[in-house]
Amino acid sequence: MNEVVLTTLVDEQDAWRVLKSKAPQLHAGSARLLHHPFAGFQFQVPQPARRQRAAHVLVDYYSGKAFLSDPWRLEDAAGLDLAKVKDPKWNTIDFETARHKAAALVRTASMRKAKLAWRGGVKEQSCVRTVWKPNWMLQARIADQDYRIMVDGLNGGYFVVGG
Repeated sequence: MNEVVLTTLVDEQDAWRVLKSKAPQLHAGSARLLHHPFAGFQFQVPQPARRQRAAHVLVDYYSGKAFLSDPWRLEDAAGLDLAKVKDPKWNTIDFETARHKAAALVRTASMRKAKLAWRGGVKEQSCVRTVWKPNWMLQARIADQDYRIMVDGLNGGYFVVGG
């Protein structure tokens, strides 16, 4: 597969609810759903008693960071007009670098979890060159300060992007 779109699990109301639970004095402004490009990988990880477990990894093309993720829920991309984040032209990584980062993350996470029982043998099962991940870009105000806050469209995690 070359390109997929992840289903947005956190809607706009949920995104605002997450922020207001942390900052009740927050005044909501505008919201925009953006899609960020990631490389996606699924690995098979050996477990004790000869079982296998699947591990899903997303690697951000713009930051180079790799993240373990839940199994992907996909949207039908046909006819979708996605608002895609533009490449900042700094720190962008290529697909092979993303593949190496994903495999390293899974090996490290598996080794930490299994400790002395680790047998190795992580195998890439499938990959997707471009996974469009949803994120909400919210404009908000607290007191006299404006904030831009990104809320993860999959799990509701958030971070302040700017003022």
